[in-house]
Amino acid sequence: MNIYRLFGSLMLLVLLFFSPLFAQEPQRVLILNSYPKNFQWSTEIITGIQEVFIANPNVQADVIYMDGRQAASETHYQKLRDAITIKRKKTTYDLIIPIDRHAYTFVLHYYDELFAHERILFAGMEHFSKVQADKAGLFEKISGVLKTRPIKDNIAIIHTMIPSLKKLYILNETSAQDLESGLSIQAIIDTLDVDFEVEYVGDLALDELEARFSTPAPDEAMLFVPFYSGNYDQFYRNYEIAYVLNSLEIPVFATDSLFITKGIVGGKSALIKDIGYTTGELAITLLSNPSAPNRIITDIEYEYIFNYEKIKKFNLEPFLLNQSFRFVNSPVRFLDKHKKYVDALFLVLPLLILLILGLVHNIYMRIQNEKKWREAELQKNKHQQFIVQQSKLAEIGEVFSSIAHQWKNPLVEIATIAQEHLFTCKETEKEAGNRYVDDIMIQVQYMTDTINDFQKFIMPSTQKSIFDVTEAIETMMNIIRHTIKYNYIDVTIDKQGSKRLMVNGYKNEFMQTLLNIVNNAKDQIGKRREQGEIKRGAITINIYSDASKIIIAISDNGGGISKEKLPHIFDPYYTTKEKGHGIGLYMTKLIIEEKMGGKIWASNTPSGACFTIILGSAT
Repeated sequence: MNIYRLFGSLMLLVLLFFSPLFAQEPQRVLILNSYPKNFQWSTEIITGIQEVFIANPNVQADVIYMDGRQAASETHYQKLRDAITIKRKKTTYDLIIPIDRHAYTFVLHYYDELFAHERILFAGMEHFSKVQADKAGLFEKISGVLKTRPIKDNIAIIHTMIPSLKKLYILNETSAQDLESGLSIQAIIDTLDVDFEVEYVGDLALDELEARFSTPAPDEAMLFVPFYSGNYDQFYRNYEIAYVLNSLEIPVFATDSLFITKGIVGGKSALIKDIGYTTGELAITLLSNPSAPNRIITDIEYEYIFNYEKIKKFNLEPFLLNQSFRFVNSPVRFLDKHKKYVDALFLVLPLLILLILGLVHNIYMRIQNEKKWREAELQKNKHQQFIVQQSKLAEIGEVFSSIAHQWKNPLVEIATIAQEHLFTCKETEKEAGNRYVDDIMIQVQYMTDTINDFQKFIMPSTQKSIFDVTEAIETMMNIIRHTIKYNYIDVTIDKQGSKRLMVNGYKNEFMQTLLNIVNNAKDQIGKRREQGEIKRGAITINIYSDASKIIIAISDNGGGISKEKLPHIFDPYYTTKEKGHGIGLYMTKLIIEEKMGGKIWASNTPSGACFTIILGSAT
């Protein structure tokens, strides 16, 4: 055992020593952000990318920030080139991810100076120019994720939610005539067949916007498209834009989710972080397969989002859109308002559930135990009744044995006297005497055999044994054949096949069950004969096997059992006879089902009753 432990320890040391040799080299990504640090729009894209990278620990990313509107200045470019050169001395990158157009333009311009073989994956741009990429000689290295702003859809949303709209203000970063794509917002509006006025207010400073829209205008609204600069060289900060948007007294809709909780009504929003997720997944594909083809894809993930506070303030109905949507800034729910109490309840709830489950289990177990106790008592009663029945049969057997013993002595005496008379007769009388003596001896032997058979039949079985069903039935019928004969009943025993049908059980008790059924049939047939309904009775016993089962069907022409009595005939002490004791069929069912593991039931045929017994074959 010690040798195995030593060998295992040595193997562990070897694996620990050589594992760094087999570790995969990390893949490095350089993210170049067009905007300053904490600029929310680009920060959400980078956050989405990094969340994808977290699930792929072999990928590591560095982020370099540019300076927004000053990004295109030569001085800023030189500082940026110096920063990247320093990083390149220490790190080799496998992929460059420029965020938005400023960083993308920088990478195209200085790729030959700063990089070698790295592929480029842009993110967040609205347009891609193949001509520009070819001019830089980098088209074969470029992949990207484009974003689109649902301007047309949001104008349609505004018109649906404000049917009486008379004027729509467009707050965007570009000129009033042209978006970066070259497609004017006015051209989009013209395709919608609307009659409201449009005014562009992207050239107003934040304080001018706040002053102009400080009073309510019921039939006016504003569409917010990217707006960060105003009349200044530096970008507005997000909190400054959010403050002004929240103070405006007209509803402001937006094309992305950036300020959804900070002053805008909402709309069909581009999910900014989802652009990062898509970019991160494409980056993993390119890194894991260097020969993967370049792809320019468009992120089309949108969601209808509305600010509950602004919806209520301006009395708007997003349900008119027939679109699924979600609210932000909803009222605090009762559960949220009383969170500490709810949390406390949830802490106690498992204990309460366990207590309830314990009580339910305890009640269930008590019910089950009571059920088992009742079943045991019932079984005990059945067993006691079986023992009592056996005891009664034993007593009858002993009494009958005494009678048989007393009966046999006279029979022996009769046989002796007959034979003695034969020997003392004269020669002339011997011939006639022989015939009388033979007749007397035959009757004596018959009476002796009958007494012996009945004595065996009446004695209860002490243990189970394997016996032939057909033989047992024939023996039982032989004992009562005179009774059957003098009641004008024809008995037919029909056994199918020549195979012996053997069962394991109590033979004498089994014959008793059949005797009960046959006697009941005999009594019922007698009633019908007395009423003149039939001339002769008929009892048919069919015996056959099916797979591992033996089936015995006993039918008669006694008229059957009434429907109301049929379900109760096996109940203890239930009888249909004036002087019946109601124990015969109950004991029959007890012997067949409880003691021999079989099944018995009764049914009606067109001419009478039929008792069917199923027993397991012992062969």
